[in-house]
Amino acid sequence: MIKEDSKSISIEIMGKQHQFTCSAEQTEDLNQAASNLAAMCKDIKKQAGNANSERALLVAAINLSHSLLMANNKIESYQLGQDALISTLKNAL
Repeated sequence: MIKEDSKSISIEIMGKQHQFTCSAEQTEDLNQAASNLAAMCKDIKKQAGNANSERALLVAAINLSHSLLMANNKIESYQLGQDALISTLKNAL
């Protein structure tokens, strides 16, 4: 079901146009994400020399997934540290 505030946008990645629907508020973020992905794929193809588009997208997806995993692990670690600090402060009171 498409919401009334949804917007259809066209994004070019690796020379191909792709249509997406998102909320009007997410349009700029989706465009920025697509631009980042396109740049990442271009760099991967440049480094690999003969990598095809599918391979470049796969490597970009793995790199992004790894970055997300590392960021989530860091957030979890910070949260555990904050929880321990809160517990210490409660015990001190």
